[in-house]
Amino acid sequence: MSSAAHIHVMRKVRPGMMEYQMEADFIHYCYYNGGMRHQAYTSICGCGPNGAVLHYGHAAAPNNRKIKKGDMILTDQGLEYYCYASDITCSYPVDGQFTDTQRGIYEAVLDATFRVFKAIQPGVSWVDMHDLAHRTIAEHLLRLGYLHGDLDDICKAQVPDLFMP
Repeated sequence: MSSAAHIHVMRKVRPGMMEYQMEADFIHYCYYNGGMRHQAYTSICGCGPNGAVLHYGHAAAPNNRKIKKGDMILTDQGLEYYCYASDITCSYPVDGQFTDTQRGIYEAVLDATFRVFKAIQPGVSWVDMHDLAHRTIAEHLLRLGYLHGDLDDICKAQVPDLFMP
């Protein structure tokens, strides 16, 4: 149900809407179509710069920005059903088309995700997976021209930490 609700929100979101309308559409879809009243956690529905704020969407920052043409959307939402919780995060351009910059960053994160999925197995440490993701992000940021220097030096100095908590 959470996956279907995310797809529903992706199809409905448009420039001019408010972030909280994405949250409302998600909640409504889950309850209306599945009888699922409870969220697993407070929705994070950020656009533009708000999508970069870790755990945005709480009472002090309540999903209240107007969505603009060209914005990237980040939604982190999930529902709870009989004490089972889902947790899904999606990022996509509101217009349905990535700019070159947006595509470059999106593909960096996607590549890091796939490399970690491929490397993970029983007995592999979380730290090793985190380092692999950081290294992958750094490779892409170097290739995109956002970082300069030697990859090993960049990773040793923990520069990727500035871009990925």
